[in-house]
Amino acid sequence: MAQIPEGRFASLKTKLLWTALFFLCSMIGRYIPIPLMHGTATGTGVELLNAANIATGGDFFYPSLFSLGLGPWMGAAILWRFLFIGRIARGRNIPEATVDRARNTLVVILAVIQAISLMSTYDVEDLPIGPFSAQVNAQVVIVVVLTGGALIVAWLAKRNEEFGLGGITMFILYQLIITAMRNLEVLPASTSEARDAGVLWVVIVACVAVVLIGIIAGNAELRLHVNKVAIDNGYIGVSYLPIKLNPAGVSPIMYGLALMTIPQSIAGAAGAVIPGAASGAERFIAVWTLSSPVGFIAYLTLLFVLTIFFGLFTVDPRATAKRMRDGGEYFDHVPPGPATRSYLRRRVVALSTISGVFLVVFTGLPLHFMADYPSLQFLLMAPGTLMILLGLLWMLQEEIADTRIGTKYDFAFGTHARRVAA
Repeated sequence: MAQIPEGRFASLKTKLLWTALFFLCSMIGRYIPIPLMHGTATGTGVELLNAANIATGGDFFYPSLFSLGLGPWMGAAILWRFLFIGRIARGRNIPEATVDRARNTLVVILAVIQAISLMSTYDVEDLPIGPFSAQVNAQVVIVVVLTGGALIVAWLAKRNEEFGLGGITMFILYQLIITAMRNLEVLPASTSEARDAGVLWVVIVACVAVVLIGIIAGNAELRLHVNKVAIDNGYIGVSYLPIKLNPAGVSPIMYGLALMTIPQSIAGAAGAVIPGAASGAERFIAVWTLSSPVGFIAYLTLLFVLTIFFGLFTVDPRATAKRMRDGGEYFDHVPPGPATRSYLRRRVVALSTISGVFLVVFTGLPLHFMADYPSLQFLLMAPGTLMILLGLLWMLQEEIADTRIGTKYDFAFGTHARRVAA
């Protein structure tokens, strides 16, 4: 006997209730202050943190239990895949539980580093109770609380993915709304300054392109004709493998900004912990910003590379080719096996390259003006923010549609857990 988990086949109403619960927990955590940490964030690299706030659902400038957001979890997820640690682990037949513990350890390490870096930008009150000095006691408490908050956010996102709607999408959408509301007051002045500076039309054209191309890319797909040896000849023409025109979606923007903050956090943590390293850390952070040539070029490069990486990760030519070979499927004039894998990889890389150029041009290049007009960051980030918003809403809409379709088959699955024959 096997049990169908209710979270997978739950009704839309049930999933919405779960999401509302997790959303409420997220809001409460954002208003729980961090003890012993006061003042206002100071230091360089502010524009990168502002951008990362949107991409990771964190809040670096209003210290709370959930200030780190999903940053450590997102950074660990992409590093785990990008460095091929997961593939090495699978090749050695390491148990999945061991892999999960190693991945979670990486999350904790990144959370501690980002917590120390964030703490170094605020005033810390002494704590005389503890085994160390008053200052160190306070720092330990702050780092533990911030790290624990990051783990709670990751846990909530995981549970929302399992029982609710949107997964991490809901946490990032919430931060998008909060950021937009905070900038509504300065929007008129920023628009006027952007018009005077001559960059307003750049932002408008980029936003229009993002909306139009985003809608087209969300609906359009490349359909590769698939032959099936076990199918009736009369139905051969309707079998195909769909690949989105933008296979990576908006993940390159979100994960790119999350990755950009890791070197900055490491430098900030090193400057706070290692004696004499503060000046060097400040110089590195001053260079590693979106308004400096080094940081700007690094972000554009990362954005392009991640677009190809996530495109390949989404389609997974190796697994798809293996599944097609095992199922007796093949493309026209392409032998099964390695040739199919290469064929798929070329197609995905070609589509991802076009998507990467689009993201770099319309969401990345407007940031070039940030060096001369730092007060216009909200407007210059608007194309990228809009791209994230449209992408997340599109994924949410597709998930809702899938849920509504699934509930039409309650005669087979039901909206509650049932036991079926194994």
